[in-house]
Amino acid sequence: MITENGTVKTSVEHSENVYNELNKNLRSLGILYIVCGAVIFVLGLVVSILEALEETGDWQDATMIIVGAVFAALGIFFLVLYKNAAKAALKFKRVEEVEFFGDYLIDKEYTDGELTSTNKVYYKWIVRIRETKSYLFLYNTRVTAIAVDKNSLPPNELNTIRALLGRAPQPAPVQNLQTEQSGDKPAEPFEELTDNKEE
Repeated sequence: MITENGTVKTSVEHSENVYNELNKNLRSLGILYIVCGAVIFVLGLVVSILEALEETGDWQDATMIIVGAVFAALGIFFLVLYKNAAKAALKFKRVEEVEFFGDYLIDKEYTDGELTSTNKVYYKWIVRIRETKSYLFLYNTRVTAIAVDKNSLPPNELNTIRALLGRAPQPAPVQNLQTEQSGDKPAEPFEELTDNKEE
């Protein structure tokens, strides 16, 4: 929302959706490691069984099994780490309120309704910006990010934020695509009133 000072202000409750989109890479990495580990492990077992049948085993078989087991174990470790971190992060009700000014933003964090931190971050200090389907994540350090809920903002305010961050604005979504494609004009909202006046 645009404030009386002409700034853009938004807030987001830290929910499972925010955490999932913020840490999507860690979850994907865990799944990838499990799949790769399982494939290598199974291949190692198959090769080991085939060579045992031929009675000519060597360390190559054991290496594949060990590497596969290590990959699978790392994948499980990443997923457990992801779940534990999510559980700890969602233990308290946290709301992040961000107000965008000309050269900087003010980030206020509320935990269980109490103001627990306030940060002033200049746009030039932002290390990285990552945009997902529903959120803008503004990394003020390499590991911490400020979340902005894109769905809570009208397109013009979201584009204002993008411009402040040095990103290209995106076109607003078309409201009635079917009407525009068919060539029909949308119904005039005051048509009934104008018809009654003519009579």
